[in-house]
Amino acid sequence: MKNFIKEYFNFSKREQNGMLVLFAILLVLIGANIFVSVHKSNPKVDFSDFETEIDSFLVYQQTHFDDSELFAFDPNTASREDLLRLGLSPKSVNGIMNYREKGYKFYKPEDITRVRTLKPEEYEVIKDYIVIERQQYSNNYSRNDYRHEYRDNDNAQPTELFDFDPNTATKDELERLGFKTWQAENIVKYRSKGGRFKQPSDITKIHGVDAEFAEKLMPYIKIESAQETASYDIIVNLNTATETDLQKLKGIGAAYSKRIIAYRQKLGGFIAVEQLREVYGMTDELYNSILPNIKVNTEPIRTININTADFKTLVSHPYIDKNIANAILNYRDFAKTIKSTDELVKQKALSQSEYDKISKYILVE
Repeated sequence: MKNFIKEYFNFSKREQNGMLVLFAILLVLIGANIFVSVHKSNPKVDFSDFETEIDSFLVYQQTHFDDSELFAFDPNTASREDLLRLGLSPKSVNGIMNYREKGYKFYKPEDITRVRTLKPEEYEVIKDYIVIERQQYSNNYSRNDYRHEYRDNDNAQPTELFDFDPNTATKDELERLGFKTWQAENIVKYRSKGGRFKQPSDITKIHGVDAEFAEKLMPYIKIESAQETASYDIIVNLNTATETDLQKLKGIGAAYSKRIIAYRQKLGGFIAVEQLREVYGMTDELYNSILPNIKVNTEPIRTININTADFKTLVSHPYIDKNIANAILNYRDFAKTIKSTDELVKQKALSQSEYDKISKYILVE
């Protein structure tokens, strides 16, 4: 047994040298592997494309009623751009367009809730602006259903005929003309949302108003332009006016008045009448028509103390973007205390044009 073991483990000189070489190579490979593992940096994974997709997905579902423009529309004919202007999310707009492309139609305002992508909160915002033109009868909606929808107007007759403007007529006047109470309320609600009748035939767009009934009223509908009906004895101070005050101006309904006050709060107050042009949806025609009736009193202007304001406070102002906010904060860190607002220009933290725009809204204390 001893001889067997000795013979089995007996290596020649050449074999011993070969084993040493193999052992050395093995050590080198193990060392190299350890060195590479220690010094090799973990590759950075680029998630930018993934994050972009997430952002796109969120935007696709997001509504934007804060900066929307609400107006009367027919969901059977409204364009994609019109639906987006209303503040609906792109997802809901695509749902409405797909619904129509499949051959379906909307016969009454609540039919739009059949679009599965439309959120309940979106419907609540737009439902009062839905005005559906009379449709031809189809297999999807029977004549009896259609007549039922307008049953309150069957054989309706005006009870008292007189000239009226649907943009200004009161609820009582509309009822005297023969409108049902709920129809008169629909008209008043339509106007309160900023809607306006531009021509007599527009009265048929109000949900539930029968075409035959409207035709009998047509000769008595007298619509005056905003310029003609402007009351030049009314002067509204933009900085103190309530929603009710603003709605005394022809062409300014509930929607516009809310936007004007919301923008005034963001600004801290108007310092010039021209700033009214910056309110979302304000047209040149409307601005020029109410210009003689508005003024500003700069006394209640709310200002921002740039020695104490943080980044969030600064960028909340419509005239201060993140670049201007960072410039102010960086200069404040350098100067410790800003003694005068015009330092921002003298020390080249802001350009003259940037400073001129915000100077009335900032101070140092």
